[in-house]
Amino acid sequence: MESLKNWIIMVIKKIITQVLIVITRFLMYCISRVDKKGNLVLPLLFNGYERYSENFCNFKLYPKNADYFIPSNIKTVTKPGEFAIVLQGIIEIRDNFTIETVKLYKKIFPGAIIIISTWDYTDKDLLDEFKILGCEIVLSKDFKPCGFGNVNYQICTSLAGIKRAKELGALYTLKNRSDLRIYKEFAFEYLKSLLTIFPVDKDNPFQLKGRIISPAGNSGQMFMPLWLQDFYYFGYTEDMINFFDIPYDSLQVHSAQKYLKEKYGKFDGEIMCNIPVPEIYITKTFIEKYMRAEMKVINHWNLIRQYFIMVDHEALNSYWPKYKLYNLSSFYCEYDGKHNFIDPYKHISSVDFLNLYNNQYEYEDWMEGIRKKNIY
Repeated sequence: MESLKNWIIMVIKKIITQVLIVITRFLMYCISRVDKKGNLVLPLLFNGYERYSENFCNFKLYPKNADYFIPSNIKTVTKPGEFAIVLQGIIEIRDNFTIETVKLYKKIFPGAIIIISTWDYTDKDLLDEFKILGCEIVLSKDFKPCGFGNVNYQICTSLAGIKRAKELGALYTLKNRSDLRIYKEFAFEYLKSLLTIFPVDKDNPFQLKGRIISPAGNSGQMFMPLWLQDFYYFGYTEDMINFFDIPYDSLQVHSAQKYLKEKYGKFDGEIMCNIPVPEIYITKTFIEKYMRAEMKVINHWNLIRQYFIMVDHEALNSYWPKYKLYNLSSFYCEYDGKHNFIDPYKHISSVDFLNLYNNQYEYEDWMEGIRKKNIY
């Protein structure tokens, strides 16, 4: 009798939950129809939240489609074909995301070469849509091992696309996840300017023509050696080939977080450095083509000072819908809803890059142990 009662309660809870979901979705639909610019109902919701919360909050709208973009009349010195964008990985079909990204890039980066570097099992009709939009298509065959956290797949599609960019004569290349979008007009000119302002030593050991640019990283980047965030990378095309022309990882692990939690029961920075996770693997393996990669914070900082640049997502107006991290600027706001991020969670922003570059931070021995903290 008791079990029947519990079953009835469970069924009722499920029914109530589903009803609430339907009602909420209907309300969201109505709000989206009435408040298309987000300046009527959404501010009321946020103001109501602020009234009872200990936090201020903000929101930002990112157009799903490129139809309404109005280009600036400002002219740049960029030449057609000077810049290539490699959209790598599995095509994001939700909301026609990758298709609409291409349409937007055609408007905000006129003259750019857009390369779709994906897998040969991709739907032919989908590939034809990209061809109609004027994209170059580079297809790779699936293979094993995938590497830890699918890092081999990223290396494969990135390198294949960048090599095609070189064949087409692009001087600079942006490696861009196919499920991430940049909304900032003139972002290319900004990134190119950074390479000019922060040159590398001509006799550098890595044979780099310029620095490699990547965005502010995930939790713990400040004290996790050789962590460069892999959402996108930018640099001279030859440098980008050099950066991704590295050996594959030997592991066959699709989900890094799941694997580490099941094997070690935690997901801390020390373990992530030792495996290592994809972001670290790429940088570490590139470094080790030329020298031993010391997994120390002081080495990490010195390499960033000399060979890399970190930019903020806000600077490029980036949007990444994976894992429901809908607003990268919110994800990297350095506050958890009440407190500022403590040391194990710190990433490297553009502010931190400049401070490292200009030797404003004092290195101390305690920093080497920070990554042993559980950062997730």
